[in-house]
Amino acid sequence: MLRQLRLEESLFRANDENWAIVNDGAPRRAIVLGISGKPHRLIDVAAAHEDDVLVIKRFTGGGTVVVDADTQFVSLVMNGDAIPNVPLFPRPLMRWTGDLYGGVVGTNDDTGVFRDLPNWRLHQDDYVVETRSELKSELKSSNDRDDRDDRVDGSAKSFLKVGGNAQSISKTRFVHHTSFLWDFDIDTMKKYLTVPEKQPAYRENRSHGAFLAPLSRWIADRNALRDRLPGALRARGLVVREASLADAEAAALEAEAGEPNESGRTRNRSIRKSTAVVDLERALTMDADARAPTLPQRH
Repeated sequence: MLRQLRLEESLFRANDENWAIVNDGAPRRAIVLGISGKPHRLIDVAAAHEDDVLVIKRFTGGGTVVVDADTQFVSLVMNGDAIPNVPLFPRPLMRWTGDLYGGVVGTNDDTGVFRDLPNWRLHQDDYVVETRSELKSELKSSNDRDDRDDRVDGSAKSFLKVGGNAQSISKTRFVHHTSFLWDFDIDTMKKYLTVPEKQPAYRENRSHGAFLAPLSRWIADRNALRDRLPGALRARGLVVREASLADAEAAALEAEAGEPNESGRTRNRSIRKSTAVVDLERALTMDADARAPTLPQRH
């Protein structure tokens, strides 16, 4: 996860090409905070420190996530002129990505990545699945007292989150990255994450188990996201070619070094990076309103 975020930040700040980075699973469990995240408000710092969990402060805003081998990631690192009809502002970009993943709501657009998931929605900046009837049936069989009490009937509580987003936008360039829950361990969520004070209205203070759902509940093929994304991008007028992780990291290094890219352009790259590992030992001594202290960055 740390390697991926550092790559994304380099490509965003130093490179001038368009990238869609797809990663199926983080081999080492980690907790990722937004750039302004306050550890004690968002996670159990003592538990994370005791279990030696890697906590990362990313270079974008957004919420806090636990990622592991069952988390799937898509990061779009692009120039604004690649999607010329979309203003470089958070909500227009969110709507564009909502169409990318779900198709254009209210039309016959069947090019979205999750086009065969009819209850897929972009809702309050999250990717969700609407499952009111399914929630009712789960209430009868739930063995988790806390989750059962949280799952009251009501339209606002029929949305289950399957993916969360964060963005960073410059004058000409943007990052939009998403963590999709292919599956997750609810006990891990409960152990390390608090219920955040700042949350989307539709959550209504529900527990993690009542608010989140895995994509594997509705999609049989784990490779669907990876296999369908290129076609969904092409359907939106983008030319897509495959690149390896080595290609992306080489492009980032060349850009930072000021070496010309394939187009012959050179951008200077003495850049300041924000992605860093959180110093949990120091965080233990700090108060609840302190921002995340970080360890010195290695080259």
